[in-house]
Amino acid sequence: MPRIAEAARAARRDQIIAAGLACFARTGYYSTTMADVAAQAGVSKGTPYLYFESKAALFLALHEEWNCGVGERVDGAIAALSEADRRSPLRILHAIAAAVATHVVAETRTCRVLMEARALAAYEPVIAAAVRDSDARTHRQLEDLISAGIAAREWPAKTDAALAARLFTASLYGLMAQWHLAPGSFSWEAAAAALAACAGSAAA
Repeated sequence: MPRIAEAARAARRDQIIAAGLACFARTGYYSTTMADVAAQAGVSKGTPYLYFESKAALFLALHEEWNCGVGERVDGAIAALSEADRRSPLRILHAIAAAVATHVVAETRTCRVLMEARALAAYEPVIAAAVRDSDARTHRQLEDLISAGIAAREWPAKTDAALAARLFTASLYGLMAQWHLAPGSFSWEAAAAALAACAGSAAA
């Protein structure tokens, strides 16, 4: 019985997250209320608060799901590389860019909602903290990878690894924004290859 109750609670939580995604995608963060989420989920007005203490907490759950999903996709893409390619930081960076691109296309609505998090971070401290923490982890990992690429002579010796990491993510977010404004306006496959190739040279 406890397992059934636990499964039911998890299913209801997922239902509320899906409703939150639909509402945020339709009207944006500030125009969405928890009552809207409850109506979208087909539950009573108080039910969302049994799972999320606030609208910000619900939004952060979406942020975390996006991060987990893209992380799993990136890990899978790297694992699928040949042994030789896994020894190449450049090839790994290309795989990362391609995996993120695939995730953007597969989870378009979630990506569009989470792009709003970067604007919200200027006004919502709890969202700002989550964005900063996520970015810090990403930049550390990318900086380590690019430093390894510099050591392997895949990028110029004078490359600033920290700057290259930030340029890579900034370019990726910029492409995401353009994709949502004009879906299909460019090839994500070509963009991923260009991002990886330019990561070091742009910061040299």
